[in-house]
Amino acid sequence: MAMAMLSLYPKAWRERYGEEVADLVASRPAGVRTVLDLVSGAADAWLHHRRVPGAGTLAVPLAAVLACMGAALLLLWNPGLRDTADLVSMRGAWAGAAGAGSIAGRLHDLARLLHAGAGAMAVLSVTPLLSACFAARRRSAQDPITRMTARTVIVTAVVLVIPVGLVGLGFVSMAYLDVGYPTGPLGEAMVGGFLVPPIMALVLALPMTAADSTAFGAEVRRMGQVLATAAICNTLAWVPVAILLVMGRENVWWSFVGTVTTSALVSVWMAALVARSAIRRGRTVMGQLSPA
Repeated sequence: MAMAMLSLYPKAWRERYGEEVADLVASRPAGVRTVLDLVSGAADAWLHHRRVPGAGTLAVPLAAVLACMGAALLLLWNPGLRDTADLVSMRGAWAGAAGAGSIAGRLHDLARLLHAGAGAMAVLSVTPLLSACFAARRRSAQDPITRMTARTVIVTAVVLVIPVGLVGLGFVSMAYLDVGYPTGPLGEAMVGGFLVPPIMALVLALPMTAADSTAFGAEVRRMGQVLATAAICNTLAWVPVAILLVMGRENVWWSFVGTVTTSALVSVWMAALVARSAIRRGRTVMGQLSPA
């Protein structure tokens, strides 16, 4: 347990002092006090990160950023549905837009189609990678790192089935089956923007894990390209939503416009961050293959 506590220290600290401290811990019996001292030292190392020789800029983990953005989207969606003023604005905006004729229905369908396409692309993007991982597991001659990475990717995919399925079911039920909050057609058009980026963030765990082995470089790069296309679709889906709001602006509270604008910015940023991270990881893996 004392040795495991060393993983809590910053990377720069571990590279500088990790081996020395590990030898020290291994050379003598370690009790509860040793474990607590190591935990306290880890906290101090993070607080004084810049004092460690060779330490760079302290970066916030990508998973933490995506988790915060996903939580922000859920908070922006749920309170808006519970708030009477937002519900009135949502229905009023649609009523005003519907008065312009069939164009409102076309915009509504376009937004749902783009969001559905983005979500489907994100989920289906894992197919080539999983196929490669299953094939690698069957090859007895494959190197141990590749086989272990393939196993980790497959296990991660199995774990992600439930959360991705639940979020996807929420999107389908609210956007197409009119199940859940009575948001009306405008809510159906925009709900995908709140749920598709979290799906993309969950799926991102697979290429990030697969990048540990250069054998999956092509699949990671291809998955990054598909996620980039999904991010573009997610961005474009907010355009018809904005047009509907403009068409029904006379019946909309400005607070609701602010909520939708903030939601769109977070949604677009989150999807773009997922795509950017996947593409970068794919380029890194392919770069490792180039010299060979």
